Amino acid sequence: MRIVPVFGGPKTPTTLWWLTGVMLLLEGVAQLSDQGWFGVFDLRSLMISHAAFWDFLFPPGTVDHALYLGQPYAMLITYAFLHAGTIHVLMNTVVLIALGKTLAIYFGLRLTLLTMLISAIVSAVMFGLLEKTPAPMVGASGVVFGLIGFWLQASRAETGRSDRSLVSIIMSLIVIHLLLHVFMGGQIAWQAHLGGFVAGYFLMPLFIYGRGFPTHKR
Repeated sequence: MRIVPVFGGPKTPTTLWWLTGVMLLLEGVAQLSDQGWFGVFDLRSLMISHAAFWDFLFPPGTVDHALYLGQPYAMLITYAFLHAGTIHVLMNTVVLIALGKTLAIYFGLRLTLLTMLISAIVSAVMFGLLEKTPAPMVGASGVVFGLIGFWLQASRAETGRSDRSLVSIIMSLIVIHLLLHVFMGGQIAWQAHLGGFVAGYFLMPLFIYGRGFPTHKR
């Protein structure tokens, strides 16, 4: 499945611009706060404390010291809007809007947004199950890997590739994660990436189609 250019061709859905815009805005405001633009008011810490994924609040319903009612549930989604720096947010938003537009054109915006939502939740759950850490987890990487997984599955179904291609895809993802692990000093939530990929590649086709991929919209 060919990736559709963000600029040019069919119009990029406005909703995708809003989603990526919110992510960029939040990181921009956080960076201004880091530079002291808001005095002693630390907006990044405030956003992280209220919206990041915290392992001590997982699984939802097991603790009673959240900052607000429903935080253990809300954080399964809100963490994806926060990021840990310029490179982090740019990598995620660029891939998100590119693949998001492509999938929206082929399958419709509603299905694309549902993929993003399910990928965010599954990523958070996978991270909570496989990781025990006092540090917060932020970023839309799990959502991005959900879109990647769904796009790869759709491409595989479209071209009729054998299951052998799945092995090569997984090996490629492992190599990419090893490189990212070194490049980012081990500060990557591979568990969330895994959850997102599982959601996009395996769960979305079963959850939505049942009998397999339909004819793509073109």
